[in-house]
Amino acid sequence: YVKRTPDMNVLPSTWAFKIKRFPDGSVKKFKAHFCARGDRQKEGLDFFETWAPVMQCSSIQIVMVLTAKLGLHSVQCDITAAFIHGRVPPDEKIYAHQPRGFKRGNGTEVLCLRRTLYGLPQSLRYFYKYFTGHLVKRGLTPSNFDPCLFLSSSLIVIIYVDDILIYGRNENEIDDFIAQMKTEDVAL
Repeated sequence: YVKRTPDMNVLPSTWAFKIKRFPDGSVKKFKAHFCARGDRQKEGLDFFETWAPVMQCSSIQIVMVLTAKLGLHSVQCDITAAFIHGRVPPDEKIYAHQPRGFKRGNGTEVLCLRRTLYGLPQSLRYFYKYFTGHLVKRGLTPSNFDPCLFLSSSLIVIIYVDDILIYGRNENEIDDFIAQMKTEDVAL
């Protein structure tokens, strides 16, 4: 929480609620995301770069051929609350109104974000940096041809937005990799 000043570009915020259901219509889980109105950001003030790499279709095609030819196992994972993992650099200040239901102070305090939120244009880029840093720490090497393709001696990992595909020679290697990532607070 910081005191609001006239020079701040304070973004409106909102809660987004969703009910996930099983195919039969019964409730699987309730989801809530705290979101910021990134469309109200001003370039050069509260965001600078918004690009993020996109995987190449040819990478998926080649890996699918390798999977069939070598008999690899594969797992698809979705990162839980992916964009809140991204860290906002100290030189980039993003301010958002307090969420509905949370009021601190006399209403003049706003949130200075340390992590990205859904709705911010730079969220994907910072999540990509966060997640690929963990992949490199785990011994995977980024491809020279596709920034979303990572390789090790026993695994192939492809990242796209907040989903990843993991390919390995056996399921145990994949399970071990997922367990290692979970110990580093990456919820797969």
